[in-house]
Amino acid sequence: MRLVLAILGFVLRKAGLLVALVLSMFLAYLLVQAVVPPLREAVTDRDRLPQVTQERAALENDLEELRSRAAKERLTALASLGSKLAAEVDAGRRNIADKKAEIDRLRADELEACGPVRKVIAWILPGNACKAAELAVEKANAALDTLEESLRQAEEAAAILGDPDLNAAEKLERLGEGGKQSVVEREISNKEAELSQKRAEEASLEQSQASGVGWALNQWLRSWRWLAAIGLLVLISPLVVRFVSYFLLMPLVNRLHKPIHLAAGSDTPEATIRHTEAQRTLTTQLGPGEVLFARSEHVRPAQGGYRSQLLYNRKAPFISFAAGLYGLAQITGDEHITTAVLSTPDDPDSYLMRIDFTDHPGLVMRPRHVVGVIGQPELKTRWRWGIQSLANWQVRYIMFVGTGSLIIQGSGDIVTTTPQGRPTRMEQNLVMGFDSRLAVGVNRTEIFIPYLWGRTPLVDTEFTGPYPFFWQKSSVEDSRNPIARTFDAIFSAIGKLLGF
Repeated sequence: MRLVLAILGFVLRKAGLLVALVLSMFLAYLLVQAVVPPLREAVTDRDRLPQVTQERAALENDLEELRSRAAKERLTALASLGSKLAAEVDAGRRNIADKKAEIDRLRADELEACGPVRKVIAWILPGNACKAAELAVEKANAALDTLEESLRQAEEAAAILGDPDLNAAEKLERLGEGGKQSVVEREISNKEAELSQKRAEEASLEQSQASGVGWALNQWLRSWRWLAAIGLLVLISPLVVRFVSYFLLMPLVNRLHKPIHLAAGSDTPEATIRHTEAQRTLTTQLGPGEVLFARSEHVRPAQGGYRSQLLYNRKAPFISFAAGLYGLAQITGDEHITTAVLSTPDDPDSYLMRIDFTDHPGLVMRPRHVVGVIGQPELKTRWRWGIQSLANWQVRYIMFVGTGSLIIQGSGDIVTTTPQGRPTRMEQNLVMGFDSRLAVGVNRTEIFIPYLWGRTPLVDTEFTGPYPFFWQKSSVEDSRNPIARTFDAIFSAIGKLLGF
């Protein structure tokens, strides 16, 4: 059951992340977010625009046919005008009623398009839906005037045809006088007026789509597919990279890499190294003339000579500064037993350990873990390039060489492990340091699912030899905001590459 819940939670988190990514990218792409009512209107206008375009095309076709018919019918006698005029009058009255209803709808659209909010949107975004709506109303009124004039002429012609005092010849003569239009010509005029109105309405809808939220809607409909594809790629690509790294790259690295041996060629059989148990508070005793350099915030009660020092090693100022070994407290032992107490000021889960070494070829330690140095061991660096350095993401190693002591700090606990001749693996992010006489290689982690979920690193550091390495039980969790964590991850990666 827990496995099912874990899988379901993973899927829901990824789906939610995909939705968040798509919406975030759309907002960044769009730059303007509109309110709901104009958006609903834009959807309606977008649906009506193809219909109006189709009606306008049909009117153009009808008008072309009518013009062809008019050219032929002008040569024929006017026959059956009575029924045609009666039908024309009825059709004209219906058309006028329909046109008045349509004008009421267009005026309502005009009021909405010319409201204060839409005017502000029209100033900011491209297009002017208000002017286009006003033009559509004007054209509709003109079309209504044409329909009313056509109806008036048809009614006059019907009255002439119904006059009992006129014969057929006189009626035809009367209908041809004064430049009055024939039935077909009046129908052509009606179609032209209707076509002009449809063109104006089409322009109004196009302006609506080109301004405000109509533009936003069009942008969304154009872009949502590739935004979703990018978001999906962002979610899937880490998994693909992990699959490729685990099953293709790391087996190749394991076959090709050669372990590094930083102390190779150093003949130091008398070298010794020993350490204390890890403690939350570490008490250090100094002999006469013995000097402790410690981070000032870690020093609690202290005896003996006490003063400050800017950098631990003036010959390596960059390393000292980057490692946090600056603004130090320098405590010097006197003829009496001198005691200094060290503890971590702001991390209750930290532990301290003292490591003593004599005539040592080099104790590799990440400087960020060093909080105190007793004596003055020499700081040296070793650069190593190659496929292992790329896999391990570290090209420089910082060593404390000679005789002295280090006080190191780790999270959760500090553990010392000696491989005893067998290769021993350890997660990279937990390794604090190691004896340079060890052979250090890399190997692929054997737990694939936690690595796929991002809980464990791909590469484990592998130590071989009878000497110790030091590791902490947990890494420090950072609860800062995502931007700060991102920058910290970048700089931490650079520091890791350079051995910090």
